[in-house]
Amino acid sequence: MDNETTDQASENMSLFQRLRSSMLPIKPTDGLPAKVLKEGGFYLFAIMIALITLTLGGAIMFVL
Repeated sequence: MDNETTDQASENMSLFQRLRSSMLPIKPTDGLPAKVLKEGGFYLFAIMIALITLTLGGAIMFVL
């Protein structure tokens, strides 16, 4: 029964939110500095992945 409510809650989250909660989960016991560092780290990681993807895509388009 508990799994069903967890599955429904995860279905309502967007892909970005599911990635966020799976990579660096924020626990209720985390302090403010830990929460800020986890949020910042995730967003920096997401920006880095986006830039690498754009760079590789641009290089491939240039070659073609």
